[in-house]
Amino acid sequence: KLVLLSTTAYARFVVQCVFDSGSDASVRMVYREIANSDGGLQVLILDPYGHYVVKALLRRLFVLNSSLMLIIASTVFERAADLEIHEFGVHVLRECRLFFSLLYMFLFLVFFLF
Repeated sequence: KLVLLSTTAYARFVVQCVFDSGSDASVRMVYREIANSDGGLQVLILDPYGHYVVKALLRRLFVLNSSLMLIIASTVFERAADLEIHEFGVHVLRECRLFFSLLYMFLFLVFFLF
């Protein structure tokens, strides 16, 4: 149901609000529904509205639970060549690359400062 909501113009804002301001438990529940749906994540990555939901999910998981974020990012990177040329998928791919560059920068600073 959440995957379907995430692919409609205005309902996607409701799902995004969960990621932007919902409780950690709510975020995990919505993540599980998307992750456990049959191909739901793939649909959202390529959808004109759904890709916004995936990007919001990635931003929240980066802070909340980086291991869950890495699961999504690995799914995205497996299809990087296809997503690079897709109108909406490329935005999710860029978001994942941004998080990895931030992560590497953080690790670099920690390594050299401590």
